Amino acid sequence: MAARSPLLGAFTLIAALLACKSSDKPSTETQPVAPGVAPVAAAGEVTFTRVVPKAGTKATVTRKTNMKFTMSGKVVRETTTAESVFLVKSSDDFRITRAEIDVKELYTTSQEGTGAEKKSVSPLAGSRYVVTRYDDGNLGAVDGGGSKVASTTLKLIKDEFGGVFEKSNDGAFLPDRPVKLEEKLTPSSDALLKTLGLKDDGKAVFDGAEFFLRKSEAAHATFDTTMTLTQDIGSGMRLRVKFKGDLVLRPDVTWATSVELKGPLTLLDRKGDEKGSGEFSLSINQTFE
Repeated sequence: MAARSPLLGAFTLIAALLACKSSDKPSTETQPVAPGVAPVAAAGEVTFTRVVPKAGTKATVTRKTNMKFTMSGKVVRETTTAESVFLVKSSDDFRITRAEIDVKELYTTSQEGTGAEKKSVSPLAGSRYVVTRYDDGNLGAVDGGGSKVASTTLKLIKDEFGGVFEKSNDGAFLPDRPVKLEEKLTPSSDALLKTLGLKDDGKAVFDGAEFFLRKSEAAHATFDTTMTLTQDIGSGMRLRVKFKGDLVLRPDVTWATSVELKGPLTLLDRKGDEKGSGEFSLSINQTFE
């Protein structure tokens, strides 16, 4: 996979939100979870039920990020595009333990100033792998022909898809009770780090988060979201993005099916002075079969 810029690296972990996440002992359950509707606890309330994807569950995940910012008079643009198909082979009570991953597309395009646009395609693109999470938590993978992949390829798979084999935190921001329509939730920074798949290394903090459950119909519950992410990106610089958008969950299983986030970004030095500004958007969709 092509190297990512420090700025893009600050956001690509967010894409883990819609990974088909969910290892130690395989489940005896072999039937995939069928779409359904979560039971309504009472009029105007929605119950979210947490379920781990079972063997046979198939998900197609598409992701696109767009970033544009100006710094020192130069405009930088970067876009990532990804599409993968996941087929769960086995899972336990906590997470997926084995899955087939068909990487349809995975590339980045970038441009600095008036320079030529560059396209970097990941070595994983166009290939299929079967990945297993072992009892010790380590991952192993074989290619489409059944051969063990090289260590360099395994590292790329871990970096891009490792979250698939961790416990799903799609609903980490939800309270342990039914949620009322139009209710405002104010998740903690820790809960949002878990929900968005960001490592809690002390470098990223969320504040001003507000999630409103605007509607629940059929198999979808939609939250209007606003939140501000501030992240230390090194060299005395901080990145701040004020996100606004929608998050859609399936209440019957608490799996995220869509996220649309966008907002202005600002680059700040250690004094808090603005050194660059721009905008960032993230669009992810996940469909299940």
